[in-house]
Amino acid sequence: MSATPQVVITSYGARWNDPPRHAAPVLLLDVSNRLWDPAARAATHDLVPLTGLDAAVSEYVLSAPGATELVADTALDVLALCERRTGANPAHLYVHCWYGRHRAVAVAEAVGTWLTTRGITVQIEHRHIGRPLVHRDPTVQEHCVFCRIIAGTEPATVVREWDDALAIMPRGGVNAMHTLVIPRRHVDNAVADPAITALTMARAAELGAELDCDLNLITSVGPLATQTVPHLHIHLVPRAEGDGLPLPWTPQQETSRPHGACLLEALAPLLRASQEQR
Repeated sequence: MSATPQVVITSYGARWNDPPRHAAPVLLLDVSNRLWDPAARAATHDLVPLTGLDAAVSEYVLSAPGATELVADTALDVLALCERRTGANPAHLYVHCWYGRHRAVAVAEAVGTWLTTRGITVQIEHRHIGRPLVHRDPTVQEHCVFCRIIAGTEPATVVREWDDALAIMPRGGVNAMHTLVIPRRHVDNAVADPAITALTMARAAELGAELDCDLNLITSVGPLATQTVPHLHIHLVPRAEGDGLPLPWTPQQETSRPHGACLLEALAPLLRASQEQR
């Protein structure tokens, strides 16, 4: 019979919106924006399909600047949490990156090894290691103007910066306050990765709330919907009485079939599948 663990380490991916939860005190380590260089595509391309349990990924993550110190400092914090726990309940460490496949897994394993070699009984769980990658290569796209702006190789007037997004002034904006909110992670449009869209819209809403005025929050998917840059971006356009700005769409000619009928037909297979699963 295995010994009751003194420490439970859980890795997970923030994008899945399904974090682990325990009633006991928890130590959280976020490695979403460290230990993986998004610009080093030559080095990371072959690592993306792997996981943090593979030696190549583990070596890449743990050789990043500051990784050794991060693992040791986190392990010491876990030891301190162990000393404060009461009863037989283990101390918990949550480590998360974006997908829960690469950095979080490698760091969780490294912290576990550090503790185990010092006589601590550790249990490690990888909550999302088996989840699919929505994008094979979620790195900077050199052909994308917004990615170049984020990387600092393309000029832009930056209005606000967050860890996961950037607000910039567009070239040829429709008014002086027109702003674009773009995610740092490259996704083609608002339906490519709903989790990224949710984060980016939250940033746009945060910025819009500070303006305290009427405004449009607009995003488009595809060239027929007026999208000109294939990188998700949300237009934040403050409005004023009589500004004369039309919305970016105009009434189209009626087709032979009502739009609603076409939409229902397209959704019918999805509706049937949903009903069959109930």
